Amino acid sequence: YHPIYRDILYARNYYDIFMLDLNGNCIYSVYKELDYATNFAASGTVDENGVIQYGEWKDSGLGEAYEAARKNPDRVTVIDWKPYGPSAGALASFLSTGIRKNGELVGVFATQLPPDAKPICSVLNTISAQSWSDAIAEVDHQRMLVQKTARMYLQVIKGVDVQASRTAFVLAVGDATASLRKTLKGHDSIPAPPTQTIGNVLLQGWKQWEHLEAEMRLSLDSNDYSFETLTKIMTFNQAVDTYLNSAIEQYVISATAAQPDLPSVIWGVSQRQTSLLERMFVEVLFLRMGIAVETNKAGFEQSVAAFELSHSELLGGRRNSSQAVGSFLPDLDFPGTSNACALDAMLDVIGKFSMMKTSLQEVMASNATSEQAAIRRADQVSATVVNAMKPALSFYETGSGSCTPTRSTAMWEAAIDGLSRLPYLVSKVETEFALVESSLSEGWMKKAAIDLGHHKGYIRTEASDFQLVDAFLAFKSGWDSFRPTDAQRLLSLQVAYITLNKHPAGSKDQLDYAPGSEEYHAVHKKYHPIYRDILYARNYYDIFMLDLNGNCIYSVYKELDYATNFAASGTVDENGVIQYGEWKDSGLGEAFEAAVRNPDEINVIDWKPYGPSNGALASFLSTGIKQYGKLIGVFCTQMPPDSKPINSSLVLEHTIQTIRDRIDVFKYGKPSEGIYPPATQAVADSLFDVSKLWAKVEPIAKGPQNLQSLAAIMSQSASVRASIHALEDVLVDGAWKADPSLQGSKIVLASRQLALLQSMCRDSVLMTKNGSDVTTEGIAASMSNFEANHKILLEGGSVRRLAAKTDVAATEDPHALDLMHAVEDQWSALKAHLEKVTPQATEALLRFVEEGTASAAESMEAVITFFGTTTRTTTMLSLEILAPIPLTGDWPAGQTMR
Repeated sequence: YHPIYRDILYARNYYDIFMLDLNGNCIYSVYKELDYATNFAASGTVDENGVIQYGEWKDSGLGEAYEAARKNPDRVTVIDWKPYGPSAGALASFLSTGIRKNGELVGVFATQLPPDAKPICSVLNTISAQSWSDAIAEVDHQRMLVQKTARMYLQVIKGVDVQASRTAFVLAVGDATASLRKTLKGHDSIPAPPTQTIGNVLLQGWKQWEHLEAEMRLSLDSNDYSFETLTKIMTFNQAVDTYLNSAIEQYVISATAAQPDLPSVIWGVSQRQTSLLERMFVEVLFLRMGIAVETNKAGFEQSVAAFELSHSELLGGRRNSSQAVGSFLPDLDFPGTSNACALDAMLDVIGKFSMMKTSLQEVMASNATSEQAAIRRADQVSATVVNAMKPALSFYETGSGSCTPTRSTAMWEAAIDGLSRLPYLVSKVETEFALVESSLSEGWMKKAAIDLGHHKGYIRTEASDFQLVDAFLAFKSGWDSFRPTDAQRLLSLQVAYITLNKHPAGSKDQLDYAPGSEEYHAVHKKYHPIYRDILYARNYYDIFMLDLNGNCIYSVYKELDYATNFAASGTVDENGVIQYGEWKDSGLGEAFEAAVRNPDEINVIDWKPYGPSNGALASFLSTGIKQYGKLIGVFCTQMPPDSKPINSSLVLEHTIQTIRDRIDVFKYGKPSEGIYPPATQAVADSLFDVSKLWAKVEPIAKGPQNLQSLAAIMSQSASVRASIHALEDVLVDGAWKADPSLQGSKIVLASRQLALLQSMCRDSVLMTKNGSDVTTEGIAASMSNFEANHKILLEGGSVRRLAAKTDVAATEDPHALDLMHAVEDQWSALKAHLEKVTPQATEALLRFVEEGTASAAESMEAVITFFGTTTRTTTMLSLEILAPIPLTGDWPAGQTMR
């Protein structure tokens, strides 16, 4: 049958032909667009599980045509022109009728009219772009004025600035009436209704407006504020709003059809914002009147959501239609905002809108006493939002605008600091993608799972050994007798086993016992060598014993968690005051609480930063210590770092999202973090170039992990990096002009060091596992570059000749020097591994490179943070105290002074 109906389509010049069954399924179409084989029943269909499923296009023109034919199968129903998603959002009109067999309705036949049948009369093509813009703006202005009229009426009833509200009511009524007459009759650049549909909708809106105005005037004149009257006024107000919204939509549709290049959808979306502000205020006031409370509460939430959605769409644009509730003409797409002045204005708008939303929520929650003050505050905040919107609306209306945004040194610094780290993140994406593609990450994940199984067995063995009960009871006895209070025990034991321990940090376990006659030291002398040997044999990172109060009464390595308390509820001191341990919310704190709850289980606490281990990721296993079936304590072990699972898939996903979030936050601003939109159009242009180029890489990075995709990422990432470096140049130039003292080049150079570290790790993986043409000479060159840059950061220099703004000052701050020396330490360890990398490198060596890169990158991040926040942080001066009193021993002042 297809050749038959294809010939009919060509002969009749249909755009398409459809057959639909009585369930709404499109069982045949000629052109096979995205509507083919989908369902158009408004009520949906019930699937095999009894769940109602709805077709994607059920609310479209073809959906209306189907339902109309079901209701009137013996007529030919005409569905007017409107955007149709399956036809790429183009305007479409449908004819439909029933299919009968022996008088029984068996289906629906529909046709889609050809585009050249679209009824665009000559008047549409004679309307100028300015007239379309003015008409859309005027109808939106009417809509806002109608809502403002209702708001002033309600404020009078509420007794809020009654005389001023009455005056504003009268003025708004006059303005709304005049505006409606302009659009109905035409005025200056505003044409008379260009289509019959627009004219009909405006006339309906006018009739409802006359009813609304008359009812409000009568109510105020007669002081009739009854439930019935207010309900009637609310109904008329909603009707006017609905008709005017429909008129705006029809204007935009007609303007788009007449002149597709016009930003008519942007005009409609942006201009609608002012009427949404007034509407949500009116909904709150009706709610406070007790009129349709739930309806108005839901309406307020919908208005807020529609405002925020439109704001987001104006910034980022709309692609592939919108599925969000409250979207204006969701089938029509439009580009986002890249003008620096408009971005600045939009940030001001959303900031003030957030304040307005809060103030309206306060009105909703107010009582009779505070209500008027709350409404008055909301009224004042509303005015600030409207004023903030004026420059933004002007830009969206004209497509241009000028401004002189002011940016402090701190704002420039924040932009350089945040955006100069993008090359590192791009290299991180490449690295993690390569690790997944090569299956290295999968192998490391499997090893981590095997190690965890082994360590569960180890701790189960240790926990079942009677020696553990003896050791725990001995340590507990020594702990209790060592000092009168936990605070004194913490102080004195840390002094004895950490402060006065002659062994360096990381080797404190070498001390078998501290000097002194206390019982604790004797116990430590007996059991510490045993548990130290167990630690070495099992490759634990550390071993802990905790009493039921949460005190860590013993550990092998004596880090800063030793002798502290891990109980979530704290402990009560000798004065009846609850004291909380510094690390109670850490992984070891979770392990303690888990073992108390489940003493017979092996509790696993996943990897997370752990303060006592210098913030490194740590995982803990814990179980109860029992004597004759009674819980007496908790035994814990800390997993070794080489058992940490390296989940490159998760890291890849997180890094991709981080890049997108970082680009977006610097495009649109986030004042709570000191981040604002681009300070100049040059910065905006460069930043949006980066965004466009990254948008090409992002879907590949999210797709299948294979060599072809890896090659595509590596190829396209080069242009992303080049665009980021161009952005860095623009930022450094702008910052230098604003404040020559800002060390923009130093921040950028430090960030490039971070990217170099990650690129060396990436190249090591590529050379070994992914068949890349990376060479050892290339890695060696990167190593030399890193060391040369490090010297410049330390001693000063210039990264370019004859350019003062690119000078890098020498590092002299003691804290910064300490951070730089920490980088040197990490680099030395990483360099030793990098020098061994060849195409035949082992997986173990690559693991060392990956972990060494992570450690060096963490140290380099600290340097960048220091250089990149000098104007946004305060460095405290050291205060040296000469205290002629003992800081150790039994006396209580020792802890305070320490």
